[in-house]
Amino acid sequence: MRPLIGVSSDYQGGKCTVWHHYPKAVEAAGGVPVVLPPVGREVLREMLVQLGGVLITGGPDIPPARYGQEKHPATVCITPERDAFDFLLIEELKALDKPTLAICYGAQALNVAFGGTLFQDIPTLLPGARKHHRREAEDRPTHRVTVRAGTLLHRVLGVDSLETNSSHHQAIRQTLAPLRQVAFSEDDVVEAVESTKHRFLLGVQWHPEAMIDQELHLKLFQALVAEASK
Repeated sequence: MRPLIGVSSDYQGGKCTVWHHYPKAVEAAGGVPVVLPPVGREVLREMLVQLGGVLITGGPDIPPARYGQEKHPATVCITPERDAFDFLLIEELKALDKPTLAICYGAQALNVAFGGTLFQDIPTLLPGARKHHRREAEDRPTHRVTVRAGTLLHRVLGVDSLETNSSHHQAIRQTLAPLRQVAFSEDDVVEAVESTKHRFLLGVQWHPEAMIDQELHLKLFQALVAEASK
């Protein structure tokens, strides 16, 4: 049977929503996508027992109080419901060592959940960086990312670098063990993090779900599904 893959949802205006690329990517990789609504710890634990793995999707910004900063004028926070649920979800995923792939906001949430910090706005706080926020043509690459050898990400992709798309104005800053930074853009912005303690806990800053027509990007979801099948 195909493994069930939980897909985190956004929560706004009383509605749980998921960008259509995420479930399509899970399906293309051989998994069965299951959208996760914001629920309490007890119900979440029952859900996770039945899931083989989890995909943490993109979204707005993490409330900066979570990493000890005041809110930057450019920061647009996720809803309190999603904030509470996503960090509860990550806490449970860490404890269960459940295969996890996190994308964009999801990668930043992983970093914060492990005690790390963020740059709240690349244009104002990293003035030498290129433009990383682009809404149009999400399926087209915008910059190259270099992957560190000997990492989980390197094993999954099988390449030293790749062209990626980009749609974020915040970036990972400090990372604490067991999380480590494993990929970087040409302007040294962190593009991926992974745990050295868990069997498959990986976050990427770009949006591979929008580029699954390219085998290299589909590999991330195939790796998640493969781990969830074990």
